Amino acid sequence: MLLSVIDYSIRMAMTEPTLDHYPESAYAGKVRFFFMPIRILLPLILALILISLLYSPLSVANAEKQDPVGLVGRIHFNTQTSDFDRARAFYRLLGYSQGRNNFPKTNTYQMARSLGMYDLCTYEIEQIEVMQNPGILGPANIDLIQFKKPYNPAPPYAAPNHLGMAYAAFETTNLDADYAYLVSQRVEFVTPPFGDVGNRFAFFKDPDGVFYKLIENSSAEASKPSTDRPINIISMPYVAINVSDLDTALAFYNDLGYTDVEFFQEHGTLAEAQAYGLDTAFSLKGADISLPVGDKHHLRLTQWQTPFDPELPYPAPISHIGIDRIALAVHDLDRAVEYLSAQGVSFLSEVAPCCSGTGADTIGIINALDPDGTFIELVGPIQPRPLKPLPKDCK
Repeated sequence: MLLSVIDYSIRMAMTEPTLDHYPESAYAGKVRFFFMPIRILLPLILALILISLLYSPLSVANAEKQDPVGLVGRIHFNTQTSDFDRARAFYRLLGYSQGRNNFPKTNTYQMARSLGMYDLCTYEIEQIEVMQNPGILGPANIDLIQFKKPYNPAPPYAAPNHLGMAYAAFETTNLDADYAYLVSQRVEFVTPPFGDVGNRFAFFKDPDGVFYKLIENSSAEASKPSTDRPINIISMPYVAINVSDLDTALAFYNDLGYTDVEFFQEHGTLAEAQAYGLDTAFSLKGADISLPVGDKHHLRLTQWQTPFDPELPYPAPISHIGIDRIALAVHDLDRAVEYLSAQGVSFLSEVAPCCSGTGADTIGIINALDPDGTFIELVGPIQPRPLKPLPKDCK
């Protein structure tokens, strides 16, 4: 019965492409998670919840006690752009051939506040699309936005060791071919591929200067060439979040539900540092963290010891060019916020019902701040609540 409900919910919420001819990545998530318009987001969140409960050894009651946030999946990460059409063309090169763009260009006062836009009655979006890559296994959606108001023209982080969401990683089965293809399309790389064969990587930038990391997967299965795509990207292994103190960050993300942890430490030569866009040898420690249930996506927490950049992540409002937030689905948003508030977590606002402005909304959004100020957006079911009166200036 439970499997039937899961299947029904998933079919209601998304249409899944056929990907049998693409190789399985070691990092690929177990559940595909495509962000949809709000009117069909709820069935998808419910599907993730049901899947997480099915594969969890805990009963529902124990699950709520031992996993009070109830985090089940990554919806997308968000990046702002100064030129939507130019950026959209770039992401098509990476295989993002599908997407949803039928979202409102303005929204409620509460939604503006949820993004830290305290002096606005509403925001205005020039263009928006939640982009999907049908060639990728696991969660990899990107929420691409060009804001009209408020618009912040400041450039993104100048190096991938900056505190905050510095970059996202893509895994490819043919690094040399993808490097050559993207260079032919005038994509800017920091350096040619670096490292030992089978374990190489190369950083590149989108048209606004946002960093991405292309990682080699040369396993026997993964080395099968793609016959119908110009790009060989098969997964998004992780989104990288740089932190000032690894232990403090781990405690925060553990509270969110990232309880599977693999530590790493690295000392990079000058040559490797240059592949990161740095001009001195580096030392770092970190942890790859993931969910034990749900879509099991990964985040990579990194504490750069040398060189260390103490500048804080992008401040509010969430409209800065670059990767500015990550959106995560939870079982019950009200319960998650109550628990995290008791742990001392800060939020940009109260929960914002999304998005009709009628008082009948059953989905809510809120942005939490990690210990360094990186924005973590939580999305999930809420109890309907009465509308709050608008400020006098907004009437």
